[in-house]
Amino acid sequence: MASIIEASAALRKRKNLKRGINFTLMVVGESGSGRSTFVNTLCGQQVVDVSTTIMLPTDTSTQIDLQLREETVELEDDEGVKIQLNIIDTPGFGDSLDNSQNFNVISDYIRHQYDEILLEESRVRRNPRFKDGRVHCCLYLINPTGHGLKETDVEFIKTLGALVNVIPIISKADSLTPAELKLNKKLIMEDIEYYHLPIYNFPFEESDISDEDYATNMRLRSLMPFSIIGSNEVYDLGDGTLIRGRQYPWGTLDVEDPTVSDFVHLRNTLLISHLHDLKDYTHEILYERYRTEALSGGASNYGHGSRSINTETGAPSPGASGKASLHAADSESIDSSKLQSGNQDTYLAREEQIRLEEERLKAFEERVQQELLMKRQELLQREQELRDIEERIEKETRLKAEMGTLE
Repeated sequence: MASIIEASAALRKRKNLKRGINFTLMVVGESGSGRSTFVNTLCGQQVVDVSTTIMLPTDTSTQIDLQLREETVELEDDEGVKIQLNIIDTPGFGDSLDNSQNFNVISDYIRHQYDEILLEESRVRRNPRFKDGRVHCCLYLINPTGHGLKETDVEFIKTLGALVNVIPIISKADSLTPAELKLNKKLIMEDIEYYHLPIYNFPFEESDISDEDYATNMRLRSLMPFSIIGSNEVYDLGDGTLIRGRQYPWGTLDVEDPTVSDFVHLRNTLLISHLHDLKDYTHEILYERYRTEALSGGASNYGHGSRSINTETGAPSPGASGKASLHAADSESIDSSKLQSGNQDTYLAREEQIRLEEERLKAFEERVQQELLMKRQELLQREQELRDIEERIEKETRLKAEMGTLE
């Protein structure tokens, strides 16, 4: 019997190695925060062209539209396990005077992925090739100011923290002295605790965790927010050793050196130690909570302060369960007329939820269409510029040929 179990385990492992692991990561940060450079550093290759991430207003207004760009990279760990990393980049975030619409675009995208799963689960015959597009982790890059979190940071984490695992990051840590970095970390965590912001704080059950995992999670909590340094360049130290680093007048800094940044800890957390934990928390806690709210007709307010969240465990506040218990006890005394009225209210609430959901999806589709139209116009403009350049070169070549003939 033992040999059969071992053979089955080995077979499952081979299948997992062949199929790979699907993991979706969203990276959010203002222009200049090092978002694109971090993506390239994390993947160890050029994934995002830094020159194409500069966003400018398309008219005389101060509004810059947020874009969601998806890149897929296949990585492989030391044990040969393949990871299909889906990266969602967010150029244009935080670059306008009013950024409230940015929050709506991102939250609508995350909700849409949940809705797709909810719809697939309700089908009689499910699609075996259905792709799970849920975002498993959102890295939020914070520009250190020495004053903790900005109002935009607080609102973003408060809005998105109930929908996705948000991990705060201090970008460009090499611009700070060790003392400044320590102060910024302290102030940011104080603001997170003061405003009760729902971040992914490596939750665990104390009764069901090994001493090693407990020590690892507590260590990662102590590093929050992670400080990172990114680089698009690889340098040869002269002895054949290649490092991804940054060059300064005083020497070359290795971005993977754990004594100067938390990049290695963050990479190992995302791609090795907590990859499955992030996926499980997304499915078992965040999605299940969203699903419950959606089916009960309350998803229209979800993620906008409708329910307090425990930042340690990610569970609803005790007050919410207390109210649910009280409601269950009172329901026994409701007469049939009230019950019928309640059923009618529930039906109307679900109808209203469906209508709101359709409107939200329609608005999301319109934004996508507008973005595609803008891309087409951009492409046509570049094609015209290329034609103009070709005509000018042809004209100059013809002119030179005529001058040569005259000579």
